[in-house]
Amino acid sequence: MKLLQKNLSSLANMSLRASSLAFRFVLSFYIIKYLGLEAAGIYGLALGAIGIAPALTNLGINYFHQRELVGQPPSFSAPRMKTRLVASTVTTAILMVVALVVALSMGFPLSPIHLIIAGLVWLEVYANDLHLSLVALEMPLQANTLVFIRLASWVPFVIALGLLVPETRSIEFVLLGWLLSYVLFFGLLFWFVRSWPLAEALRAPLQVQWLKERLRIAWFIFISDMGLVGFIYVDRYIVSFMLGLELTGLYTFYWSLANALQTLVGTAIIQVAMPTLYKAYNTGAVANWRKAMRQQLGKVLSYALVLGVCVFVACELLIHYMGMGKLAEHRGVFIMLLLSSSIRSVSDLMNIGLMSVRKDHQYAAINLAAVFISAGVTFAATWLMGFEGVGIAALLAALIVTSIKAGVLLQFAYRSGGGRPAAPSGAGEG
Repeated sequence: MKLLQKNLSSLANMSLRASSLAFRFVLSFYIIKYLGLEAAGIYGLALGAIGIAPALTNLGINYFHQRELVGQPPSFSAPRMKTRLVASTVTTAILMVVALVVALSMGFPLSPIHLIIAGLVWLEVYANDLHLSLVALEMPLQANTLVFIRLASWVPFVIALGLLVPETRSIEFVLLGWLLSYVLFFGLLFWFVRSWPLAEALRAPLQVQWLKERLRIAWFIFISDMGLVGFIYVDRYIVSFMLGLELTGLYTFYWSLANALQTLVGTAIIQVAMPTLYKAYNTGAVANWRKAMRQQLGKVLSYALVLGVCVFVACELLIHYMGMGKLAEHRGVFIMLLLSSSIRSVSDLMNIGLMSVRKDHQYAAINLAAVFISAGVTFAATWLMGFEGVGIAALLAALIVTSIKAGVLLQFAYRSGGGRPAAPSGAGEG
């Protein structure tokens, strides 16, 4: 019965994310077809900025915050989450002030789209903190429902408005629709946690001592988080610098479709695997953790294979149906991005594996190295082979980084034998 419930939960989570990605698929085609490649490039760069912000503002605290919430009741979780959100408010405010000062000092012209992006940055920081907390509290269905609300529920309305009123076919209107979705997001969030002791949590003092302790040891995780987001987004900025905005738009289009595979695997398998791997490690027997890791790895590989084929076929059909044959000219880049997304799905599972066995310093070092590996390989391959080199670079970088993580985990799994692992520590292992 428990296994059935877990499988149904995975299916429900995957269905929610699949629905989100289906809408995002359609949005990508809408932007390319009706707004153009240059607009797609601007959209891709905006997504990069919005995606990087949570890593900049969380200062590495979420790594420990998420781990410490596993298995805790709302009476513990609600005050801790309040402290986490207040800290994010302060760091995001500082980020906004710094960004404004830099923009004004450089004479950068500000426009309404920058205000919308700033609003999205702020709200996505909160959403990221809340999402990680809900997943750690074994509420992945609620977490992914909220993801659907903020990332996809608004897409049909924006597209319908654009088709009916051509004057609204702009990136500004697309981003504004995203921004407005947060009204429903926060309403639904409060419904999900209505039984929590929210009044008591609001009255409770901020857990400043906990925050200080985590900030003291979280610096290397902060660097790691910057490496993770850099690994995801650095290539589009290199493409923009070397090949221009239109090819950046095409790359972002391919990337968003390929990334759907990684997102679905992450939702269906990796999010659910996180508590499983932590609990297996906490039993004290490495053999239990090793067995759990093998099971999750098998699921990731099988899901990635099936989904990769499905995403490719779906995209080919849509490109043909919508008469966008030019997009198929660089099909090879798309295939390589799909393969790299499959490998990055394995890498994501290994991130959870490293976290679960307290390999904190290794986790941080590898993820920091990843951004330099990705940037170096992308720059070299793009310089040598142009746009085709971007796909080769993505695949090669994913293989290198995943191989390094696999080596660390294999060393832990088999050098430790079947005995007890080292006792968990606050800062992790060196």
